[in-house]
Parts: sequence; structure tokens; C-alpha cells
Amino acid sequence: MGNPEFENRGHSAQPGNERALQPTVTTRSKEVQAGGNNRNRNMATIADDDDRLLVRIGYAPHVVPPEHVAAWSWIIGWCNFLGQAAGVASLAYTISQMILATVVMHSLDDGVSAFEPKAYQTVLLAIFVLCMFGTICSFPTNWLHRIILWFAPINIIASICICIALLILTPNKQSPKWVFTTVMDGSGWGSQGFSFLLGFLSVAWTMTDYDGTTHMSEETHDAAIRGPVAIRAAILVSGVVGWMLTVTFCFCMSDYDEIMATPTGLPVAQIFFNAGGKTGGTVMWFFVMLVQFFTGCSAMLANARMAWAFARDAAFPFSGFWSKVNDHTHTPVNAVWLVVIFCSCLDLIGIGSTLTITAIFNITAPALDISYIAVIIAHRWYEGRVVFHPGPYTMGRWSKPVNLIAVTWVIFISVVLFFPTARPVRADNMNYAICVAAFIGFFSTVWWYAGARKKYTGPRTSDTIDMLPPEDPDEIFNDYDSP
Repeated sequence: MGNPEFENRGHSAQPGNERALQPTVTTRSKEVQAGGNNRNRNMATIADDDDRLLVRIGYAPHVVPPEHVAAWSWIIGWCNFLGQAAGVASLAYTISQMILATVVMHSLDDGVSAFEPKAYQTVLLAIFVLCMFGTICSFPTNWLHRIILWFAPINIIASICICIALLILTPNKQSPKWVFTTVMDGSGWGSQGFSFLLGFLSVAWTMTDYDGTTHMSEETHDAAIRGPVAIRAAILVSGVVGWMLTVTFCFCMSDYDEIMATPTGLPVAQIFFNAGGKTGGTVMWFFVMLVQFFTGCSAMLANARMAWAFARDAAFPFSGFWSKVNDHTHTPVNAVWLVVIFCSCLDLIGIGSTLTITAIFNITAPALDISYIAVIIAHRWYEGRVVFHPGPYTMGRWSKPVNLIAVTWVIFISVVLFFPTARPVRADNMNYAICVAAFIGFFSTVWWYAGARKKYTGPRTSDTIDMLPPEDPDEIFNDYDSP
């Protein structure tokens, strides 16, 4: 059950801990998967409408009247770009924390650490990780395809092996009754139910970007089928494996107080080191970092493709430069490094203010989820004025009920995620995500009325085939089909 105290005590101000602390709730992943499945069903149904769709800004012309396409695309695009960028920045920051947690553990002597990471060290290492993401995502598309083919198998195999190893190596495991029925409300809200809902913060950050697999749809043959199928498969596998890890970590929380007081700053890291010692724990922890790194590469790739599409549509300053496709790699290298620079700037805030950077990372799930339901709302709002042509992947009569569930869930959980995670509310535990959201909304609105509305006309999907080399996707799938 929910354990907000474990999620919000100790080092909870460090944003990377949101993912690291996810395993403290054993039923939460299933619930998030249920809400996420409704969102991903909707995105899958809309995604198969046109083979050339890249992201939600490409869906707007199919569900919104022509005179409103630009405004809707602007809102959806900015929510998605900022949500993804915050997610990529937080992934790099988390990997940095994980690496430094390993250094701390190996510097321990009689329970005292000889090394304590400074804020600037975490940030600089995070920027280095971002540059690694950018380098990989700058490779030719057929190279990326070969690399990405290994992401899912390594993720799944590593997760299963980690679960088995932890359950075998952890000496004093918790009982099933403790794992599945114990509730420790440390939020201060005085309500176990509401504290349980606050526990969705870490899982919502982990299980989001449901349509990430469609961001390369413009470089994919038969995207009308492969895109929706990829969305459903990704969310199903992620939900099952994530829940399995959650349960395993809960069983392996042998000493709750010791784990919460870990000098590494990451309680999950302490679980690994308790189970395997410095050597065995480091080996298992390495594979966790490897999976996290693969996730970061995938997120960077999706964000870069989205940034390229938005730049192509003249939504960014200097869009002509950012939308260029490299002549040698046939990939949007400039857009990739735009994302690297932007995410690095976000991480740099961590040097001066951990609270602010935490708020920026907390905006990931609400921003992305709002970009999803905006398309669904527009589709239903204008369905009497815009003829929507379903593709081969459709929910039929279940479409409207699932739409309603998805929109209701996102609105509800987004409001919850903006609440402070503990009471009494102070400056050092305030959830500043709402302030970040307000600033983003204000900035994008002012920019729109200041002149962007005169230049931005919405997604220019008709230009896409001319901009991307036609032979590249053929090479990809020739490689894919060959033994």
C-alpha cells in the first residue's frame, strides 16, 4: 500500500529520488497502469490516423477546424516539449545521483562516508550524461534502430534478473502481509487515502510519455499499425515489469529506518548494497543504471524528434537552423543538441536551488498528460465539425467511454500532483510544480500574442516527406527483416 513517508522523507528534495523511491508502493503501479492504459488506448487510436504523424501536434489538424489548428497545436506542442525536456533532464540528473551514490557507498568506513557529493558535482555529471544521450541520438537512423532493438530486451531481462537476485540475496525479507497491507502515513495530511494518492507522484513520473514510440513514426513503414501496437505493448510490459520490481523492493526492505537514513541519498541503492555488499550490490546497481541510461536515450530521441517537428513548424526562435536534417546522418542533429542544451540549462538550476529543479522535474507527468488529453478533448469537442477518419486501429464503440475515463483521470491526478507532499507546508517542502506550470503558461501565452501567432500556422506535415530522405526508412526495415 501507499507509503508517503518513505517517499517524502530524508532526501526527498532530490528529484532523482522520485524514481528511486517508486518501489515503496506495491499496488500503485497497477493503478497507474490502469489510468495510463486509457490514455495510451486513446493515443494509439488517434496515432494510426495518418502514417506521417509524429506527435500530438500532428494530430491537431485531424481533429480541430482549420481556423483553430494553430492555437491548439501551440498549446499541445509546448506542453509536450516542456514535459519531455523536464523528463530527459531528470533522467540525466537521476543517473548522476546513482553514480555518485555508488561512490559514496564505496567510500564508507564504519558507517561514515568519506565522500559527500556536492550540488555542482551532481549537475556537471548530469550534463555529461546528457551529452552522451545527444551523441547517441545523433547517429544515423538505421544505427539508432539497431541500438534501440536492444533496449527493451536488456530492460526486461535485467529487471527480471535483479528481482531474482535481490530475493535470493536479501537475508531478512519482509512478510507478504507487511508488503501488501501495511500503510505508513508520514505526509501529515491526516488521511491515508489522500496520502496514497500523493504516492502517485513518483510513479506518474516513471510511467509517462506513453506515445514515445510514435515519435519516429515519420521514419517508419506501416505506422498506422506499428505505432498503436508499439504504444500498447510498451505500456503493458512496463506496467508488469514495474509492478514486479515494486513488489520485490518492498520485500527486500529489511530495515526501514536504515534504508531511509542511507548516506547514499537513494534508499533503493541501499537495498542493493544490503543484499549484495559493495561488490555484488555494485554489479546489480550497474544494470539498474544501464536500464536508466537506455531509458534516457529513448526519451532524448523522442524529445529531439518532437523538437525537430516543432522547429519545422516555425514554433522556435531560429527554427530554420534547428529544423535542418544532417546531410550525412539524415537525422535532425541540430534538434538533438537543442534538447541537450535546453535540458542542461534545466539541470544547472540544481546548483543554486534543489527546490526549483525538483519543481521542474515534477511538471513532467502533468505537462505530458495534459498534452494527451488536449487532443482527446479537441476530438470530442469538434467531432460535429471535423470529419475524423479512423485508421485500421480503432476502439469502435468503446472509444467514448475510454475517452471520458482518460480525461477524468488526468484532470484528477494532475490536481493531486500539484499538492504539497507533506504538512505543515513550508518553503523547503512546498511543491513548486504549480508555480512552474503557471510560468510556462504565462510565457507561452505572451509569446503567442506577441507575434508567434502570425508565423506559426500549425504542423506542416505536408513538408515532412521532402525533408526526410526516402531511402532511410527502407534501409531500416531491410535491416529489420533480414536475418
